[in-house]
Amino acid sequence: MTPEQFDQALDALGWKAIDFTRKAGLVPNTAWRWRKGLSPIPAWVGEYLGAMLEIQRLHSRFVAIHSHGDSTVVSPEPASA
Repeated sequence: MTPEQFDQALDALGWKAIDFTRKAGLVPNTAWRWRKGLSPIPAWVGEYLGAMLEIQRLHSRFVAIHSHGDSTVVSPEPASA
């Protein structure tokens, strides 16, 4: 994950870097070092943010389906590789 991808993922989640460090139990300046390219971003960060983005996508879909009063069961979309 590049610093730009890190920032894009945080933006898509509506998080600030400090939000991520708190949720992940990291020292606050860790994300700053990643964003400046001073430290490499560990692989688990991309996996974590990817999972959070997928949860957000599924939640949005669930809310959209149920806010219209539609009780139809919808098959999940296959995950893209």
